[in-house]
Amino acid sequence: TLAACEATEELIPFSGKKTVVPACPAVKFLQDADKITVFRQGPGRDITDIVYEADLTGFAGECEYVKDDDIFTEVVVTLRVGFDIARGPADRNHKADLAYFVAVPEFYPAPEGKTLFKRRIAFPLGRNNVSFVDDEVEIRIPLTNDRKGPNFKVFIGFELTQDQLNLNRRRG
Repeated sequence: TLAACEATEELIPFSGKKTVVPACPAVKFLQDADKITVFRQGPGRDITDIVYEADLTGFAGECEYVKDDDIFTEVVVTLRVGFDIARGPADRNHKADLAYFVAVPEFYPAPEGKTLFKRRIAFPLGRNNVSFVDDEVEIRIPLTNDRKGPNFKVFIGFELTQDQLNLNRRRG
C-alpha cells in the first residue's frame, strides 16, 4: 500500500492558507505478469528445465506532489518491491537475472509510460530460495489540469516473453 494515499490538507507556511494534497495514484501488480518462470535454452519445458521462478510478493511506497506556483506539476511515486525467487533444477550459475517494470498505461508507449528495472540476484551457497526487497525505485508522473494524480493507475510486473505470459495465463 502507499503511504499518504488519501487526500490531506497542508498548511502553507507564513500564509495561513491550506491546500489539499491529492491522494496517491493507485498501484497494483499487473495480472499475469506477477510471476516468471525461466527455462534453459532448448525445447524442453518440464520441471527439470526450469532455471528459476520468481514471484512479486508485495510493495510499499509513498508519493509526493511537486508544485510550481501553487499548481501541482507532477507526482513522484517511490516504491520498494518485494520478490521471492527459487532456483530450478536447470540452474548452474546460482544467479537470476530479473527484469521488472513500473508502468503508467496512460502514457504508453512514451518514455514515461514504462520504466524497466534489471537486477541480478545471487543465490548464497546452499540456498535455493531468496526473498528480497529491491532498492527504492522512483516514477515521475507529469500532471496537467486534466490529468490529476489520483486518476492514474500504476502497474508493476515482470518483463515477460510471449511464451512466459502464455504459461502464466494457462496456470491461472
